[in-house]
Amino acid sequence: MPAQDERGRRLRHVCRMATVGALLLMTIGCTRRYYRDFADRDTYRIVEDRLTDWRWDLPPRPVEANPKSRIGDIYDPNHEPIPLDDPGARPYQITAGRHFEFLGQKKRGWAPVENLDWMSGIPRDDEGALVLSGPSAMQIALANSREYQSNIEDVYLKALSLTLVRFTFFPQFFSGQTTQYRHFGANANDSNQLQLLAQDSLNWTFYSGAQLLVNFANNLIFEYNGKGFQSVNSGLAISLTQPLLQGAWARNFTQPLSLVERQTLYTIREFAAFRRLFYVNVVSDYLNLMATLQQVRNTQYQVDQLKHSLEEQEALVKAGLVDPLQRDTVAQNYQQSRSGLLGQEANYQTALDSYRVNRLGLPPDFPVKLDESLLKKFELNDPRLDSLRKDNEALYLQLLQHDGPPSQAIMSDATNRLLGDFEVLHEVALMVGKEIEQWQTRIEAQKGRVGAGPGPLEQDELASYQKEVELSKKLLLAYNLSRDALTKSREDTKAFLDSIDKADPEVAWTRLRQGLVSGEFRARMTEQLVIQSQVRVYLIEVNEVDLTLEQAISVALANRLDLMNSLAQVTDSWRMIEYNGNQLLAGLNVFYNGDLRSDPKSLGLIRFDAHDSQHIVGLRFNAPIVRRQQRNLYRAEQIGYQRARRAYMLNHDTIVQQIRLDMRLLNLNRQQFEISRDALLIAARQVDQAEFNARTSQGASSGQGQTVGTLLVSAQQALVTNKNSLIGNWVSYEIARMTLFKDFDVMNIDAQGVWTNDNSIPAFNGGPVPTTPDPVGAPVEALLPAPATPAASLPPSPPDSASPFAVP
Repeated sequence: MPAQDERGRRLRHVCRMATVGALLLMTIGCTRRYYRDFADRDTYRIVEDRLTDWRWDLPPRPVEANPKSRIGDIYDPNHEPIPLDDPGARPYQITAGRHFEFLGQKKRGWAPVENLDWMSGIPRDDEGALVLSGPSAMQIALANSREYQSNIEDVYLKALSLTLVRFTFFPQFFSGQTTQYRHFGANANDSNQLQLLAQDSLNWTFYSGAQLLVNFANNLIFEYNGKGFQSVNSGLAISLTQPLLQGAWARNFTQPLSLVERQTLYTIREFAAFRRLFYVNVVSDYLNLMATLQQVRNTQYQVDQLKHSLEEQEALVKAGLVDPLQRDTVAQNYQQSRSGLLGQEANYQTALDSYRVNRLGLPPDFPVKLDESLLKKFELNDPRLDSLRKDNEALYLQLLQHDGPPSQAIMSDATNRLLGDFEVLHEVALMVGKEIEQWQTRIEAQKGRVGAGPGPLEQDELASYQKEVELSKKLLLAYNLSRDALTKSREDTKAFLDSIDKADPEVAWTRLRQGLVSGEFRARMTEQLVIQSQVRVYLIEVNEVDLTLEQAISVALANRLDLMNSLAQVTDSWRMIEYNGNQLLAGLNVFYNGDLRSDPKSLGLIRFDAHDSQHIVGLRFNAPIVRRQQRNLYRAEQIGYQRARRAYMLNHDTIVQQIRLDMRLLNLNRQQFEISRDALLIAARQVDQAEFNARTSQGASSGQGQTVGTLLVSAQQALVTNKNSLIGNWVSYEIARMTLFKDFDVMNIDAQGVWTNDNSIPAFNGGPVPTTPDPVGAPVEALLPAPATPAASLPPSPPDSASPFAVP
């Protein structure tokens, strides 16, 4: 008896320690932070394991937005502060105003939905505005775009759901313990017991469809009525079932897991394709904004020119040299242009607001302005030429104010001003000469690669190149003649200044006004303006895509991620037919059930007694009598497979159609850009001639003033239209080129949102045209997707090249 009491005391001590240990184990790893970090580790690992190809490689980034961005959260995500509630909805909160409503949460404080601290992290210029360029717009959009953030979260949520499906095939342990006090009976039969009930189980599902269930339960009872009674009851239940027909073997049983595994890859690919689309949308809208801004500038320039022309016409009317109707025609168009300018400015601000909200994720009133450095290439003339024109017009109008020859001092002063303008024009001419040299250097560099192929595009390219060569020679000749004439005009003006005191005042005044100011200087300035316009127009380049239509289609079919997903989904549908076909079979399972129990006379926890245990092995058959639901699913999957096949074929055809359209638009925009070059130059010459006619016409006596004025207005309007067409066609070409690369699925967008392989197609670098399996009639092996490439043998990253939006 003493030995039995000692053993009972030790057993009670062990049980108490076990109870305390179990309570401690229940609290370990149960914090919110633990579960959050646990989920992140599993999910990020799943995503990282699938980044086996650079075409769907994703830059490392947590699912949460940057805390410094507008959509970021600066608070502890596991203990968020209490958001400020809507006053109208507050009364309908059941716990509103009750005690302990925010017990343990008040210490977090209250916070608004949007924390405005993000504004301090936006880079601004001295005026407090965000300067938008291609790179800065992408960086702002990546950090603040709600659409982009939602797509990142979609990838995370898909991988997170996979962790749960995977867990189905992990060994799953469960443990529970109940401590209870029990009193029953009365008098001599009363009993007071402390019962410790513990149950531990293991559930393990195997790829073969087998299921193993192990349950260990024990019941420890302590009697407190002084009788010294203790009892230990333990049991071990084991159940193992292996299907042989329905739900048997890995190819059937693991299909639901395979679907989620593969769908996670599809989601990653879809996000990789979305990143390219997002880049194209942000940059395209940025380029369209730049084009709209340039069109506003063009209209503003037209309004300024019309204003100067109107002032000149007013002076000519007063001098009786032109018809008032000619002046009124210019005045009418001036007012219409002012009204059009106001409308364009309003449309530009509306487009800018939309860009801030929909692309950048910024408030519509956030101060931004566009970096106009990209528009420098569309500045077709040196700004000094415009200043010279205004100064020349002012000087000409000043000379018109005199009814007769002014004093010698006035004419000398005007001549000195003219000589100063000639000096500035000479500096501009030197700049024009350097630009001609730059143009000819570029033409020489293109000589070896133009017209290399026999196709129509190559022939058109060769014809365009030859035309450019001929034009450059003509402009060089015209420039040399103009430069010599400029030198002579400067010398004539100096000679006129030296002889002005000896010349007849009437002759000198006519010579100064008609011959030098409105004649020679205007002619020399116009020559440089026209030459420089043509040179700078041809210095505007487009990034050509050196691919035939057949090569472009092959590149797209070899790299399109959605086509890869479509092909894989055909296989998914086929496997689902087999999976649901397996569900039509009879249920035939081999099973084992074991029930091991301890000796009731022993105090040992795992001392099982064979006399009180049993083992059962057998076969369980379930006849396939009721299979209506399985039948419907099987039939539906057969139709789903045919739909998947058709979806793949449609996707294939849609890609080919899209690439054909992309190439058609690319070539169309390139040709329209070249046409707009010529049209712009013609319009520039028309404006100069119309302005000359407007100054020299005898409308006051001939009655042709309205015609001259109309021609001037039409020429100026045509100039603005063609300037707008030039930048519009250039922007359309760049957008079409980006769209083509996006539709190839070969754009490599880095973590900063920079297109790093601009003008480079990794899947086609002058080698053989890649081939893709035909959707109809191809052998099974050709339709099977290639196995995943191990990380050690990944394809090389796409080559880098200079990008117009590269970040230093």
